[in-house]
Amino acid sequence: MAAIFQGCILCGLIQTNNRYFELFQTSGGLDAEITDHSFQRYYHSGDFPELSPELRRIIIDRSSVQEQGIRINHIPIRGGHLFWSEDISVLLDQYQDIREQQEELTARNRLLQKAYQKEAERRKTEEQNRLLNMIQNQTAGQLELLSQFMDELERTESREQYDWILGKIVVVGTYLKRKKNLVLTQYASDGNLLTMEDLRQSLAESCDSLKLCRIRAAYYVENVDVQMNADDILKCYDTFEWLVERLLDIMQSVFYRVSQIDDALRISVHIVSEVDLRGVMSERPELKVQQEDENEWFISCIVFRKRGGR
Repeated sequence: MAAIFQGCILCGLIQTNNRYFELFQTSGGLDAEITDHSFQRYYHSGDFPELSPELRRIIIDRSSVQEQGIRINHIPIRGGHLFWSEDISVLLDQYQDIREQQEELTARNRLLQKAYQKEAERRKTEEQNRLLNMIQNQTAGQLELLSQFMDELERTESREQYDWILGKIVVVGTYLKRKKNLVLTQYASDGNLLTMEDLRQSLAESCDSLKLCRIRAAYYVENVDVQMNADDILKCYDTFEWLVERLLDIMQSVFYRVSQIDDALRISVHIVSEVDLRGVMSERPELKVQQEDENEWFISCIVFRKRGGR
């Protein structure tokens, strides 16, 4: 019986776990080798390359080493080492293609960023030019008035008259400056809004400049923290400037008040002047003029009135 079984084993009728070298060689698709601790080869399969001991030590330290598209891997086993190789040249080629595509996309992205920056700069310049043209159109009357004052300034020989004209130039120039600030703030804000504080600051600077023309000027703005439609704020300031330009030579004092009364934004102005202002105000029929005393006048108008909303 022992002879029969031994014969079956030798014939291969009974499978055993011997013939390791043949089994390792026929594993198929794997280039590998098994060595002892001194790198003496015991088993190998496929076309595993010959490696120097120095390279093997490097592979052991790093777990894997890549050379010419071949990656050699290592794991320790009992009594020695297992080395095997993988052909990753196709993956490397694909990686190189991806890298080249990435570089191309990076270069294209830089070009797109530059183009976007140029377009943004162009749009910014166009918007600045548009705002500048709009401001110039809205202040064309003041620019012409400044030109007239400059002509008068060159012709005058009186020091007193010179200072008087210079004061008027400062008044109009202050309006131009504050008007520009209001317009730029308007277009920089969300929702086309300005605050009553913006109006207050503009009136404060304009009233201060009137001192140069020997005119007492004061103002009052209600609810400075309230945001309002920018056009209404600009209308209040434009009305102030219109009154000042018309009455600059004939008024002694002005008190300009902007307030909200009965859901309406109202302008109320007290002016001291020896001239009958009803004729001067005829250009603006929406301005209601009343004489309160011999030389005192009251001017009022409604900027807007709410009816269940704006």
